[in-house]
Amino acid sequence: MGSVTERIYRSNPYESKIKSRVEEVFHSEGKDVLVFDKTVFFPTGGGQPCDRGTVSLMRDGEKKIFSIVDVYDHSLEGDVFHVTDAPEGTFAPGDQVETELDWDRRFTHMQRHLGEHLFTGSLYRLFGWKNKGFHMGEDYTTIDMEVTHSPEVDKMIREGELEVNRVIWMDVPVHVDYFPDKEAASVMPVRKPITAHGMISVVTAGDREDPLDCCACCGTHADSTGQVGLVKVYKAEANKGMTRIYFDSGKPALMKMRQEMDLLRQITDRFSAGDDDIISKLDIQEQKEGNLRKRYASLRDKVMETEKEKILSVMKDEDRETFDFPYECLEAGDLVKLGFAVMNERGEDKDCGAVKLLTLTDESSHTVLLFSSGEVSCGKLVKEKAGAFGGRGGGRDDNARAIFPDMKSARMFIREITG
Repeated sequence: MGSVTERIYRSNPYESKIKSRVEEVFHSEGKDVLVFDKTVFFPTGGGQPCDRGTVSLMRDGEKKIFSIVDVYDHSLEGDVFHVTDAPEGTFAPGDQVETELDWDRRFTHMQRHLGEHLFTGSLYRLFGWKNKGFHMGEDYTTIDMEVTHSPEVDKMIREGELEVNRVIWMDVPVHVDYFPDKEAASVMPVRKPITAHGMISVVTAGDREDPLDCCACCGTHADSTGQVGLVKVYKAEANKGMTRIYFDSGKPALMKMRQEMDLLRQITDRFSAGDDDIISKLDIQEQKEGNLRKRYASLRDKVMETEKEKILSVMKDEDRETFDFPYECLEAGDLVKLGFAVMNERGEDKDCGAVKLLTLTDESSHTVLLFSSGEVSCGKLVKEKAGAFGGRGGGRDDNARAIFPDMKSARMFIREITG
């Protein structure tokens, strides 16, 4: 093997399609893993996900195209490994291939990574906050700032959001300088001490002598701040004594804002409100719902008391060991309380006879609640009988529940256990 992979993305992150030569082929889970003489693909690292794309080659007069699904390295100065979906043995050393990035994914990463630099730099310049963590996810970016979260910090974050967008609107150039080691890189006015070893790349926004931001980073970045488009903060919260900020940059931020504006419009249309009075209308709606919940609770309690007396009356009048009562208006949670109330009061009333099993059924959810006086085990009945009718559940000796796919199955179960 000759020299290590030449990383084209370092000198030109906008290069998306090149011809390469396969230097080495490895195998992983039945797929080819390729090392090229040069690559435009960025490997996962520095908080940034890897690039993805395709690799194609001519074989027997036919162009075959395969996906590059993962890219990684073992050091910043070593080879770059490209995991493909090509069956093991498809490629061989010496193959001439063409590789192409998923450009939308790459440019999104460039916007997000530079957006993170500029936002962190703005918070550092304004307030002296230090970034202790960074993660670029699929749906947002997070940074952990070394400051305790508070309402006042939220206000400061809003100031930082405005400042970073001001920097974006200035559309100043972004430079990437490479140094053989951290000692050589120390000439740069970085906001964060360089701790990495080996070759160092430093990203500077604006003038190198008096930058808007300057930080060591191995990722890919747009070559001017204006290409970030915008930075939008979503929320901030306390995290391990620091403040975690959720935000995004560029196209993903725009798409998120579009989605939320569409949602806001649907809400305001539904409540016949505008952006300025939707909160007050929601407050009124919440108050109405609260009053309805209180009325419902009061009515439910009265219904349950009435049902309890009815069940106890039936138990007194009918000399049986099992009783079943179906309900459409009471939920399973209500029936649990009702069942316990009945069984507790039945135990104190000798006129109720020798009741061994009571079942209450929530017909809306096909749920059967079992209650026992102690002579039969409710949990055992469910375990041994419910499965035959498609039911699932469990419980204790004195109570249990079983949920069925439909009421027909629930009724068949009830007939089985009540005889």
